Order: sequence, then structure tokens, then C-alpha cells
Amino acid sequence: MKFEQKILKAKEKRRSQFVKVAMGLLIISLLCALVIILLSYKPSKKDSVEIVDAVDDKPLPSKPASLPEIPDEELRQTYIKALAYYENSLKAELAKIDLIKWNKARSEKLASIKDKALAEFTATDYVGAISSMEDLTQLSQTTITESQQQFKQALSNAQNSYTADKYDEAKFQINQALMLDKTSIEAADLSTKIDKLPEILEQVEKIHTAKLENKLDTELALIKQLLKLSPNRTAAAKRKQVLINAISQRNFNRYINQFYAALKQEDTQTAKQKINDAKKIFPKRQEIAKTTRALQEFEKKQRYQMHSRNAQKAMILDDWPAAKKQLELALHEQANDKASQQSLVQATVIIAANSEFEQHIKNPYRLSNKTLSSKLKTKLANTAALAKLSPSLSKKRDTLSLLIQQMGKEIIVEISSDKLTNIIVRGVGIVGKTQSKTIKLLPGEYTFEGKRKGFKSKLINVLIPYDKSNFHIKIQCDEPI
Repeated sequence: MKFEQKILKAKEKRRSQFVKVAMGLLIISLLCALVIILLSYKPSKKDSVEIVDAVDDKPLPSKPASLPEIPDEELRQTYIKALAYYENSLKAELAKIDLIKWNKARSEKLASIKDKALAEFTATDYVGAISSMEDLTQLSQTTITESQQQFKQALSNAQNSYTADKYDEAKFQINQALMLDKTSIEAADLSTKIDKLPEILEQVEKIHTAKLENKLDTELALIKQLLKLSPNRTAAAKRKQVLINAISQRNFNRYINQFYAALKQEDTQTAKQKINDAKKIFPKRQEIAKTTRALQEFEKKQRYQMHSRNAQKAMILDDWPAAKKQLELALHEQANDKASQQSLVQATVIIAANSEFEQHIKNPYRLSNKTLSSKLKTKLANTAALAKLSPSLSKKRDTLSLLIQQMGKEIIVEISSDKLTNIIVRGVGIVGKTQSKTIKLLPGEYTFEGKRKGFKSKLINVLIPYDKSNFHIKIQCDEPI
């Protein structure tokens, strides 16, 4: 009723204004016409009297033929302009509304007024047609204003219901909004979102179940799917980040625990992999530095044990150069290991003794030197304990001891000549002229020199062997000069 009253009130007001304007225009036109007539004629007094009498005797007609009215063409154009305004502006706005569905009575009334205006115009009742167009314009504007207000409210209600996951209410409100403005892109977009709400609500229910069951990975996967369906869900986005943080922390802790378990089983490959997995999550966490140090210490210990085992194997195999190298590597990992230090000293001494003894064994005739043989006897005594650890050293000691003994024993040397040659042993002494003479010499290299007047001298270099009990040499000068 309020709306109808408003229309009637507005209609009466506009009609009153129109009548006032029309009357004003009519009066002004009449006055102008009267002034023109009076100025056009200059009657005499007689004529004036006659006119006055005529006026007095005969009353003026209600609508003198000489007084002009508002031209029909002007009224006609006024109607056409009103109709054009309706067609070009109001009709397009009304077309946005599903008017029959929203307000059938209003739709019928608008159609009725329009038809009435057209009928009046066709009957050349331009004043009536203009009045009807005013009614049509007023009702159209009121309809458009009300529909826009209700559209905004329905759209807001639909958005609120959608945000609150109230599908039925949201669907109802968005249908109301689309009924009031079929062209709204915003309403169409929201309608599309609301149509997805059942699927979204089903997803929300799955997420809720996963949360109750504390299935973090499942819940996160479901939330990611939800955000693809509805990206603007703030609560879901926040929960997603919470889950990501919780899963990251859980996985990080799991990798750290798996690292220590692998380390306990001496599985360094798995341990390294677990550290790398943990680093990908929190690369700068304190636990990473701690586990890295633990792995380094463990690997250091493993290397020490490996080198120690290799050293022991080498010592058992009497491979002292290899043992020394492994012991040095072991001490590089654990510099304060006393056992390795002691073994390294032994290995070094054994290697040096083996090398020295071997050199003398290869050159046994140097052992005839009393000073040298004395020093070597001391070394042999000092390496007696080490010889028990090294079969090769023990063998070389025995060989060298025998050589020293042999090189200290004089060999019987039988010299035969012609009784004419004067024989000397350089550096040792004079043998003289003899046919056969026996002397004793230590094993080694000697130079025998024979001289005879008129004959070329002879020099014979001989090696008195240490492994024979006697040696024979013949020397005589028998080549004349």
C-alpha cells in the first residue's frame, strides 16, 4: 500500500505541476495575442463606443476563436521525447529484472500504462498520453530503485551465507539477486561459487574427519584440494600453513631419530641420507649441526678402526711399510692413541733395521771392518725383541750375524810361486820369494803384487771368500821386459 500511495501522490503532484505550467502558458499566450490585436487596430471613438456596446450587449465566448492554444505538434513532440527516454533508458534497466517473477502485478501495471499512453497518443489525446507517460516514467523509476536496493541486499545475504557454508540460504539469496538483476557479473560469479558449495562442503567434512583422526598428511592434501575449489577460504589457508609447519617438524624429528638409529647400526650411508632429508626442511637448525658433528666423529672413528685393522693385518703379514702407512693414517684420526704410537715406532725401527741389514747382507765384505761389525752387533742385540714380531727381520738378523761371524774368521790362503818372484800383499805385508807359502787373511778383497828383476810386475786382485775354509793363488813374473 505504501508503494501505491507513493505512486498516486507523485502522480497527483506531477499532474498538478503540468496543469499549472499549461495554464500559465495559455494565459501568457492569450495576453500576448490580446496585446497584438489591440495594437493592430486604431478605432475611432465611434467605433470604440460601438465595440463597448457590443461587448456589453453580448457576452464573450468561453474560448474565443482568435486566442491560440498550445500547438498539438508541441504536445506530440513532448510525448515522443518522454517515450524515447523510456525506451532508451528505463526500458533497458527494467529488462535486467525478471519482473514477472519478482512482481507480476507491477509488470502488468507497467504494461497497462504503456498501452494506455500509446492508445491516447494514437487518438491524438496528447495531453492524456503525456500524463500516462509521466505515470509510466514514475512507476518505472520506482521499480528500478526498489529492485536495485533489494538486489544489493540479496547479493550481500548470498555472500554471507556462502561464507558461512549455508548452501540452501545462499542458493535462495543468489537466485533472488539474479531475479533482480540478470546481467550482474558479480552475481553470476557468486552463483557459480555457490553451485560448487555442495562439493566444497563434502570436502570440508572429509577434512574434519581427517583432523579428528590426526591424519596430518591426509588433511593437508584435502585442504589443498579445497583451496583449488575455493581459493579465498582464509581459515583453510591458515590451517594449511599450520599443517605444513607441523608436518615439517614431525618429519624433521623423524629424520633426526632415523639418523641416530642408522649411526647405531654403523650404516653411514643411511645416516647421511637422513641428514640431507632433515636439511631440506630446516637447514639452519641446531640439530643439523649436532648430527653433522656426530657423523663426522663416527666416520673418524670408523676410519681409525679401519686403519688399525689394516695395520694389524699388515703386521701379521710382515708387511711393515704397509703397516706403517696404516698406523700413520690411524693416528691422523686419533693422534693420542698410545697403542698406535707404539706400533708406529716399532714399525719404523723394523723397516729401518730391515733396510740396513739387507744392505750389509748384499755387501758382506764390508763387514770385515771391525768398527762397522761392532756397531752392527749392537744393533742386532737391540733388535732382538722386534725380531719376534717380524720374521723377515729375524731372518736378516740371523743372516747378518752369521756374515759378521764369517767375516771375522781368517781364511787359509795358499800362495804358490817360482821362488824368483818377490810377493807382497798390499796393505797387509810381505810374503817374499817362495815356491809355496800359507798365510791367513780375513775374507775380503786383496791385491797381490809380484816383482822380479828383468820381468814385468804382476798385480792380481783377488776376493778371499768368507764361505770357504781355504783359498789358493798363484803368482809369478814370467814375462820379460
